Amino acid sequence: MRPTAAEVARTLASGRLEGTAHVRGYPARVKVRHATPADGHPLVLAALGTELTARLETGSMVLSVDDLPPVPCSPTRGRLWLTGTAHLLDDTAARAAADAYAQVRPLGDLLDVGRGQVLFRIVPTEVRMANGRQLIEVDPADFRAADPDPLAADEGRLLTDLNDHHLPQLTELVERVSGRAAPQECRALRLDRYGLTVGGNGRGPRLRLGFERPVASVCELTHLMHALLAGGGVSTR
Repeated sequence: MRPTAAEVARTLASGRLEGTAHVRGYPARVKVRHATPADGHPLVLAALGTELTARLETGSMVLSVDDLPPVPCSPTRGRLWLTGTAHLLDDTAARAAADAYAQVRPLGDLLDVGRGQVLFRIVPTEVRMANGRQLIEVDPADFRAADPDPLAADEGRLLTDLNDHHLPQLTELVERVSGRAAPQECRALRLDRYGLTVGGNGRGPRLRLGFERPVASVCELTHLMHALLAGGGVSTR
């Protein structure tokens, strides 16, 4: 099993990666602070009294987020394009949104919401995932309902640890599962709740090693990874 397009979109929109806003009437694209809490409506944090804030109040914007491969030669998960209408929050709604934002991405400026900082809630009307020449339309309702990947924030660290300290076991696993010699310079390239992608250092085919069940945390992954490297709980899918 692999992440759905909606799950990948929610992971990119979580706020861990830098976002760019394309705002109608604003002369240029601009980097923005953003996060998507549990309700699936992205939040944008902006300084009060700026031209960007004034333009956002007109309502229409596009948020784009590019995936950053966590280790060298990792395949990218693409780019998110999220079109929606921006709604300025105030008073109780702004405070509740600041709390929800902080649960995803704690920032000191959230303490100044209403006193120098403002929050906009984005209601998605169109969600697209682009990867190379492939463009996938994601239903906004599916985007809101999807869960971001629980390993995304730690993916780079986990892959680096696997490649630096467990490469012989990983190579043995690839050969055992695939029934053929592992690629030269075999490495762990991507990791998500459903499995691990391995392959050569930028060359040759990749192999997907699926977990016996989706993992919900790094702690749960640690237990499953021991079973995976020992020869159980894995399939090629």
